[in-house]
Formats: sequence, structure tokens, C-alpha cells
Amino acid sequence: MRSSAAILLASIASAFAYQVTSPGDTEGWTTAGPNTLTWVRVDTDPLNFTAVLTNEACQTVMPQGPQVLNALVDGTLGSIVCNPPSGGWPQGSGYRVNLAADAQHLDTLLAQSSQFNISSGSSSSTTSSSTTKTGTTSSA
Repeated sequence: MRSSAAILLASIASAFAYQVTSPGDTEGWTTAGPNTLTWVRVDTDPLNFTAVLTNEACQTVMPQGPQVLNALVDGTLGSIVCNPPSGGWPQGSGYRVNLAADAQHLDTLLAQSSQFNISSGSSSSTTSSSTTKTGTTSSA
């Protein structure tokens, strides 16, 4: 009974916390230029967080380990542009962006994106394609 109540409370708490909306399983990033990170938050969420790029296959795909993309992000913005890490964007699958409490506590997660791919290509063509699809859907 106690475990059911704990799971219920954890589910309720997570429903009202930061949520990464992009990137995700249907929209990845590219190796070309900066990429956009978007999220939603509620008033009770911390005002700031640190965005961290991770991969479960870290040792082979990201031998340097998780990469801090942006520190002290203003959570009220709803989106930021993430510049490539020092070695450029790694290409592959299984990536996630973690919203960590701060740069000193990267394991204290406020939210985590779904897994996504980072593929070679132009970030402007991806944006243009998404805009076109959105425009077509709303006018239909």
C-alpha cells in the first residue's frame, strides 16, 4: 500500500515539473550549427537549471562523458539555443538532454528528454521543414 502511494505521489509530482518538449523521439538535432532546446515549467519549478547532453553509450559515443551545454539557464524562457560542444555535435542515436539542478549537481535531474538522434545535416533545412509541416497542418 505504501509503495502504491509513493508511486502515485511521484507520478503527480513529475506531472507538474519541468518537461523537455524538444528534442525528443520525433524531433532530433543535427550536427550543423546550434540546436534549440524547448521545455515547459510550472511556477513551483526552480528558476534555473543546467542543460547537459548525455548518451547511455557514453564511453563509446561520448568518451569525454556528459557535456554541459548551458549553465544557469533561465527556466522562464521556455527555449534556448545550444551551441555545439567543444568537439562539435557527436552524430548518432540514444542522446538525451538532462535539465540538471546546476553545474555542480549534474546527477540531480529536474527533467530529461526522450531519446533522440543527432544526424548530419543542416539545422536551417530542419527548421524550414518543420515550419512548412506546421503551416500545412494548421491551414488544412
